[in-house]
Amino acid sequence: MTRVRYIADSMAEAVAAARRQHGIRARIVHAGALPGGFGRRGSFEVVVDAAPASLGVTRARRAARLALARAVIAARRASDEAGEAVAAVESAPTMEVRPAVLARLAARLRLQSLPEDLVSHVLARVEEELGDALGADDSDALVRHAALQAVAGLLPVSTPRAPTIGRADGRPHVVLVAGPTGVGKTTTVAKLAAGFRAEHGLRVGLVAADAFRVGAVEQLRTYASIIGAPVRPADGPSAVRDALAALASCDVVLVDTPGRGHRDSARIDEVGALVDAARPDETHLVLPGSASAASLDAAAGAFGRVGATRIVLSKLDESETLGGVVAAVRRAGAAASWFTTGQEVPDDIERADAHRFAELLLGEDEEA
Repeated sequence: MTRVRYIADSMAEAVAAARRQHGIRARIVHAGALPGGFGRRGSFEVVVDAAPASLGVTRARRAARLALARAVIAARRASDEAGEAVAAVESAPTMEVRPAVLARLAARLRLQSLPEDLVSHVLARVEEELGDALGADDSDALVRHAALQAVAGLLPVSTPRAPTIGRADGRPHVVLVAGPTGVGKTTTVAKLAAGFRAEHGLRVGLVAADAFRVGAVEQLRTYASIIGAPVRPADGPSAVRDALAALASCDVVLVDTPGRGHRDSARIDEVGALVDAARPDETHLVLPGSASAASLDAAAGAFGRVGATRIVLSKLDESETLGGVVAAVRRAGAAASWFTTGQEVPDDIERADAHRFAELLLGEDEEA
């Protein structure tokens, strides 16, 4: 990959230089401020991929990155699963012992932090589907196929719908993104905005309501400059309403909200007030696959105040266990809409797919 670095006295100048050379669809690898030295101002840099990959290559690169991330923990997982399976048998010697292939499946699901009731559900579905075939020589392949279907059925998924354009009330289609601190909300907003602009040709506007995080507004401005979208900062509910009014000529407006810790209920209520002011057509709660099951469950409960209609599962490339994600999505009471698998805009985002998620949770097919 060829990367080119542009440095200027302002972020706008650095972005403009990058756009002149590589066009509005140039993929930003990094953007930020450089510290100033003695006797000079701070500078800003933008790093872009100078040779954007084709769609097929991009997908292949994403798949390779995910495969590498999963491979790092594969050996440890296999060892842990074996120990878990043995421990399960030794701890219940008087109980009917399930076939070894089911014991291995149960161990894998538990090590993925899938709640015990959902583990039992998957095992029951597999047993119900396969019946006497569990004793066959090819039962591993049969169990994997049945388990993929059962796990996929645990994750509610909703296909993202196209924005409603030309509404009778004259409002743009409003998409609001909320979630805990550090889960990738701003990057997700940028990816969605780039998709609306490049793939659908829509007029896109951005509202930077995260006025609390240092550099958040500037980061969104950088992405907005690349796709040619106006951006309005908004500090508080009334400012959000004013920003939406200023962007009324857009087809779709995305609202980036400040991150909040799941224990900070008062500040989550502030995010809820922003939601009330924006009156979004879609509210996406971002939950990271890299978080622990306990943190995900707490976040899903705490952010119930925002009334999420969709769930974005972020950082799936960094996850070691995914069972907590399933439980959190089910607790949030909304379907998954998007998966994100990296920081690159606009590439590292894909529509949520329950079967693909099941493959990530269960791991690679050892027979493949």
